[in-house]
Amino acid sequence: MKIGVIIIFRNNELSISTEPIIKHIKATKTIKFCFVDNYSKDLTLRLLYEIKEDCEEEVEVVEIKKVASESMAKRAGVRYLINAYDLKYIGFLSLESLQENSQSLNAVLEYLVEDERFINQIKDTLQKNREVKNQLKSVFSIIDSIKDKTEIYQSLRLSV
Repeated sequence: MKIGVIIIFRNNELSISTEPIIKHIKATKTIKFCFVDNYSKDLTLRLLYEIKEDCEEEVEVVEIKKVASESMAKRAGVRYLINAYDLKYIGFLSLESLQENSQSLNAVLEYLVEDERFINQIKDTLQKNREVKNQLKSVFSIIDSIKDKTEIYQSLRLSV
């Protein structure tokens, strides 16, 4: 069963390295990616569509036509994934919050696609805690889940 991963972008043109992102996305068949563009004024949206062009089956792009809060952008991605796919679990992260914590999107993606045990641990935790049948209860923060593994979280930080 696939899980969904929502990544929220806003004016992140300089932070998007298309080739490594495409490489990581193509390395997994268990994750469906949803890129949410939160009304970027730079070339972010164009870069996201370039990635989608190469990863047609694994990537969807959702455009928000005016600036929204991070939680509203996340909800737009969740609504899209729930309506388009039969996904039981959806993780999210914001490129802005990654950068605030000096973390690399490429490192997080590499970790997600290469460590299937991590995804299975998240699924197990969510299944144990799934008492309420609310779709949003199955939405989790990828960074918070990684923070639980302090060593790994530290290794995702960019070297200065």
